[in-house]
Amino acid sequence: MIRLFTAVGTYKLEENGIPVILAGGRECALDTHELLLWSSLAFRILTYQEAKAEFYAKERELHILSELDFDHYLNRLTMRRLIASGRDEVGVDALYDLLGHLYIEKTPSGLPAKTAAFLNLWLRKRIPFRKAIAVFHTKKPEATEKKLLSLIRHQQLSTAELIQCMEKGSFHIRNSRQLIEQIYAEETADCDSIVTEGRTLEIRRPVLTAVANLYLKQLITFQIL
Repeated sequence: MIRLFTAVGTYKLEENGIPVILAGGRECALDTHELLLWSSLAFRILTYQEAKAEFYAKERELHILSELDFDHYLNRLTMRRLIASGRDEVGVDALYDLLGHLYIEKTPSGLPAKTAAFLNLWLRKRIPFRKAIAVFHTKKPEATEKKLLSLIRHQQLSTAELIQCMEKGSFHIRNSRQLIEQIYAEETADCDSIVTEGRTLEIRRPVLTAVANLYLKQLITFQIL
């Protein structure tokens, strides 16, 4: 059985210096080890063993060993819906189980956002200048990735909905009315049926690949409703 995990939400540092994660319209405060695990999975998709090894490696590196184990924090953040998981016998099916129900949100890509990220890395976290400057070098999206970014420009869509859009050739979804007309036209169609149907569509694999690549390139984040 393959088990995959990733982070949900976006990171925000409050004015008082407390880090929070924005997910599903909520601001969730995290303790040190919760933030360590969440950040280990941010813009990454890891197996259980990879996530566990990364967590303990960062614990040792930061000298913040906890009496509680990895599974405690993993279960806690999963229950708070700040970590998503997927599982199956086959890799692509596990990836779909992970991403199918998650909503896609574009990350800030403008110069002000990148400048703020650079200053945070260089001045606050003391990351070397040459490494910090890398935030300005974003990998360009491929053709399918560009189509997906265009689709979520005006309307937040789940991965399963993106698969349906690509299957039906619907490349311009500007509001919820158009989404209903083009994806949820049948009376029996709902979020669960869309996710179930997406498992059998041939377009699923290239869309999943594009979504995963956009995430690894830090061009999108995953959200929940």
